[in-house]
Amino acid sequence: METPATRISHLKALVLNADGHAFDTRTGRSYRLNPPAQVALLMMQDGKSRPAIIAALVALCEQPSAVVESGVDGFYKQMASYLS
Repeated sequence: METPATRISHLKALVLNADGHAFDTRTGRSYRLNPPAQVALLMMQDGKSRPAIIAALVALCEQPSAVVESGVDGFYKQMASYLS
């Protein structure tokens, strides 16, 4: 059964390198993340909330909130499918 603690554990199993590759130490799979996704992943691993991630990316990327929200929601969905 998937719990919030399990999801955090799975997130923390991702090791991000300087080139934007995230390596899943549980499965051996690797993923390529663009710079905003790298920021989002690191913030998720630190337990930051969705609104905090969106606010940080709005400031960093200088994009409208709606654009960032859509991107973050898509990233959350991708992460959920990869980490399940």
